[in-house]
Amino acid sequence: MTLGYTDGKTKIKIFLLVFVLTSVSIITLFELRKVISGPELTLECNNGIGNCEYIKSDKYIYTLHGKTKNVSTMYIGNRKIYLDTNGYFKEEIVLYPGDNLINIKSLDKFGEETEKNINIHYNQLLTNK
Repeated sequence: MTLGYTDGKTKIKIFLLVFVLTSVSIITLFELRKVISGPELTLECNNGIGNCEYIKSDKYIYTLHGKTKNVSTMYIGNRKIYLDTNGYFKEEIVLYPGDNLINIKSLDKFGEETEKNINIHYNQLLTNK
């Protein structure tokens, strides 16, 4: 069974067309994985990487840092945080004695968002002067 034509050039053209369309489809699906997965946010804290739901600190300034992926905008509370070109961020937070609830929100360029809430407990050391 043939396609009704037998010259080799036509078969090569059909093969190349199918190859190019298949390649474009695979590349498109590969790039869409970023859109499907949404923004990713990884916090690095004293307890290790990722498990930062409850942190204890003896200092009134805590440095919160981590890495993002597929994020265009990030907020800690209502304050916009700027990321470097590799997606890293580092921000100092002033703590009050006791529990400090911190909300971290990251958005991608399509409006998808990831939100994390952490609790930093500041143990204020009392000193006699």
